[in-house]
Amino acid sequence: MPLRASELRGQVAHLSGLNNINIIMGRNGAGKSRFLRDIDQIARNQPDTFHVRYVSPERAGTFKRDGSVLTNMSNSPGWLPMTRAMNQARDFKAASALLFREAETLYLRRLASNPDIRRDASRNFETDRLNKINKLLTNISLQMGNADFEFRSLINGQIISPDEISSGESEAVSLAAEILYFFDTIDDSKFNLLLLDEPDVHLHPDLQARLGKLIIAMLDEYKSQADRIAVCLSTHSTPLVCSLAPSPYVSIGTKGFGVDSVILKPSSAELQKIAPFFGHPLSLLLSDDAALIVEGEDDERVWQQAARTSHGRIKVFPVMSNSVDQQDKLEAFCIDLLNTLYDNPVAFSLRDGDGVVDETLEHRPPIKRYRLKCYAIENVLLTDPCLEVMGTTWPDFVAAANRWLGENPNHRDISLVTEVIGSDTRLRHGKIKSIRQLICSIIDCRKPWEVVVGQAIGSLNKVDTKSTNMLIDFLGAEMVEAVVFRDAAN
Repeated sequence: MPLRASELRGQVAHLSGLNNINIIMGRNGAGKSRFLRDIDQIARNQPDTFHVRYVSPERAGTFKRDGSVLTNMSNSPGWLPMTRAMNQARDFKAASALLFREAETLYLRRLASNPDIRRDASRNFETDRLNKINKLLTNISLQMGNADFEFRSLINGQIISPDEISSGESEAVSLAAEILYFFDTIDDSKFNLLLLDEPDVHLHPDLQARLGKLIIAMLDEYKSQADRIAVCLSTHSTPLVCSLAPSPYVSIGTKGFGVDSVILKPSSAELQKIAPFFGHPLSLLLSDDAALIVEGEDDERVWQQAARTSHGRIKVFPVMSNSVDQQDKLEAFCIDLLNTLYDNPVAFSLRDGDGVVDETLEHRPPIKRYRLKCYAIENVLLTDPCLEVMGTTWPDFVAAANRWLGENPNHRDISLVTEVIGSDTRLRHGKIKSIRQLICSIIDCRKPWEVVVGQAIGSLNKVDTKSTNMLIDFLGAEMVEAVVFRDAAN
């Protein structure tokens, strides 16, 4: 069912290509908060058309009911949106606690009026709402007390005061309460809009990812009304984006400096391919890994092995494309995404030679693009360093291959093996895919060919770049210098 609104347009901001979950990414200072507040204002100016809630990026206070906040909310319906529009909501969490208490009442009314829910013995406020919040928590749980909700330690069961829980736990509970309240107040006669401004603030990466799952779970629960629901969130969080990426609900766009129009595009195969690279940003920051877009699963395994063999010296995270076309799309996608997320980003793309000789690919910052100086990565298997990993040399391999030819005169690959050992270039620019594991077998090497190549690459050292090295020649000297010896080059 299509959304009733395909775009949102404020006085300045313009958001097009609307989906159920809309991710807006951009650097600090790009104007994401102002962008969302502008959309919030235009929606509030059309109360007959929109039901809107804006969640500000700074969410101060304590998750417990406060009489003065209750009074302000009761006496002035505009008080809460006005305070949150200033981005420094002093009593944000106290308001969240009041809204969650109201969400309980709304859920119970829904339960009373919906026989389908009543007939399901597994569904109640605790399972449908409290448990969703508690999935975000690891050390405490939010429970129904005698007079109010209360926090309890999962270690000893003791009650914990709301002002004694960690800032991250308090943040997670407050955000979850806001999200649940929004969904439980959906107005079927209007377009319902939830604006989440940097919901990842103060949350551990794992919590950020869980928050994304909560949003998806709520959309699943309200999928019959999905044509009138849109969640728009601005974020720097790669774990949050990655947790949302596989969902068909999701579209993503980037907010640039001085640009007030954001075009959203559905979560693509490219985003889902690159998502694992961003899935654990803490480890990536510590290891300083760079994305390496490669052409196929074989290349991915080779570079994974190379990184392992180098004991961390080769700092790349292989991202596999399924085709040359997808590699083009991944490059274009990463150019926008990396510049949005990082200062001075760097990434690499490595393509097969495919018989092309002496072609230099143009770099597309922040991506440095290279082409193998041989047909494909398996051709590297026949270089001297790879043969050395297998415990042999080229003359010995030729002798072993001739013996194998004599013993297997009817083998289907006899002509290709003959062509390889008779080639002055070791068939550098020819297809040898069908015999790559056979090459290992001929010389009685039990390692998979990808392991052999990866170990040879991972064992390269700077001395090799100053002397004749067939492996570097097949891979491409510029690529080896940039990728294998990236730390040394910097």
